[in-house]
Amino acid sequence: MVVKIGWLVDGVAGYASRFLHVRSAEYDTSADLERHYIGLPQEQLFPAPERPPLVLRRPVYSLGDRVVESLSFASEHVCLCPKYRIRHDRDYAANHTVYARWMHPRSGPRRHLILYVHGWLEPGPWIEETTLLPKMYRELDVDCAHIQLPFHGKRTPRGSLFHGEHYFTADLVRSLEAIRQSIIDVRSMLLWFRSQGYEQIGVTGLSLGGSLTMLLACLSPLPDYIVPMISHLDLLDAVENAPILWRMRTDLERFGIGPERRAEIFQSIGLSSLPPALSPERQLWVAAREDRYLSAHAVERQWEAWQRPPILWIGGGHMTFPVAVGRIIRRMGELKQGLTLP
Repeated sequence: MVVKIGWLVDGVAGYASRFLHVRSAEYDTSADLERHYIGLPQEQLFPAPERPPLVLRRPVYSLGDRVVESLSFASEHVCLCPKYRIRHDRDYAANHTVYARWMHPRSGPRRHLILYVHGWLEPGPWIEETTLLPKMYRELDVDCAHIQLPFHGKRTPRGSLFHGEHYFTADLVRSLEAIRQSIIDVRSMLLWFRSQGYEQIGVTGLSLGGSLTMLLACLSPLPDYIVPMISHLDLLDAVENAPILWRMRTDLERFGIGPERRAEIFQSIGLSSLPPALSPERQLWVAAREDRYLSAHAVERQWEAWQRPPILWIGGGHMTFPVAVGRIIRRMGELKQGLTLP
């Protein structure tokens, strides 16, 4: 019998998450979801930012020739549901400001930048800022930025038990609004970086961040390329099968939203059926064969629908992807080089 280490680690981490997700969703907002979101055209569900944001820049530290700045700006996000808008303004004030970190040479920005979008439950940028981002910065010859998503890091509302607690729950309006806000915040950040003179901007992300990266490939103006890592856009598959989403699944059942109704709702939202506007040769997917959270089967379905963009399959599962970081960055370098050659 072959022991799948990645599968096993994902299962252990999923079970351990039960010690985090001890608080049930308070509101069943499925009726408001149908009333205000389902059936909306793409440009209303994901409106483009109107202008580059007014960004406050503050130096954080320098290391040799590398400088890291803290960026912040007001989110342009507007909730669609009037009832949720009241709750968002009242209870989630920390969510109204966007924070990012920007890594560039002391002499000033270079020509190319990669924007990294983190995964669910991440408390801050420190892990990537000391591991993944410096490696991309050196080996890909790019500046790097890292944006904080709603309900994470400095955007975590007071009283939260952990970072990201409010992002994915059975409070479906709040969850969809978190995705909407993530997208407009990242697009605002891209617009600002374009205004700083970057000639090429790629977006990469892990897990939730990778799924958001995929959404960006469906919305104009587009990044120059994307590298989504261990991700897909099939929310239904994730909710039904990911051990780490057990609380969301259990609370939906408590609200009387069983498997058939869940399928209707998530298919009506339609994230998995959005067509890409970015050509396949400007994409590099990274997927894990033993992933228990965002399954290889769901990745393959979307990969076929998106005309089979280049894909790097790695061994292991969702939580063991760091062992493949070297291979991932080498393939990112090949993608970047191919796009910059005349």
